[in-house]
Amino acid sequence: ILSILSTWLPAELVPWNRAMTQTELAAAIVVHLDALHNLAAWLARDSAAASALVQATCRQALRAIPQELSGTHLQVGLVTIMWRLYCQDHRLSGDGLGDIAVEHVATDKRVLYHTLSRADLDAGLRQLPEALRAALILTAMEGYSLEDLTAIFGWSKPRTQIVLATARQLLDRFLQARLTSIGVSPAPEVKDVP
Repeated sequence: ILSILSTWLPAELVPWNRAMTQTELAAAIVVHLDALHNLAAWLARDSAAASALVQATCRQALRAIPQELSGTHLQVGLVTIMWRLYCQDHRLSGDGLGDIAVEHVATDKRVLYHTLSRADLDAGLRQLPEALRAALILTAMEGYSLEDLTAIFGWSKPRTQIVLATARQLLDRFLQARLTSIGVSPAPEVKDVP
C-alpha cells in the first residue's frame, strides 16, 4: 500500500484518453475507499459483509477499468460496480415507488428531527428499500449529483428524481412516526389563504 500511496494520482488528474497504469488505478481507488465503505456499510448486513463488498468492488474495478469506465468519473464507476455486485448477490426488496404518492415535506417539521437520536435516523434509513436508501445516502451524505445517480443505477433523470422524492417521503413518514411515539409532534401546517 505504501508504494501505491507514494505514487498517488487523483483520478481526476489522469486523462481518460489514455489508459491508467495499474499503479495509478490502485492509487485512484484508494482515494475513494471511504465513500465505498460508507455505502457498503449502509447496504450490508454487518461490517464483515461491507468489507467483503468493498474488496469485491476493488477487485472488479482493477480487472474492468479502464475498459468499463472509459469516459466516466472513477468514483461514479466504482459505486456503479459496487451496486451491480450488491444486486447480483441480494434479492432487492423493491423500490417502493408504487407504495407512495410524492408530496412536499414541510421544512418546519424537519427541524424537529434534530430531537431524534442517530439510532432513530439509522433505523429509518434501514427501513427504506435498498435502492432508495442507496440513492438517498449517495446524494444527501456523499454529495453525488442527479446525473451521477442516473449513471450508477441506470435510471432516467425523471425516475431518479421520483426515487429521491419517494425516499425522502418514506424516511419523513418514519421519522414523523418516531417523533409521535416519543411525544413530540410538529405544529400544524399553516396554509396560505389568498
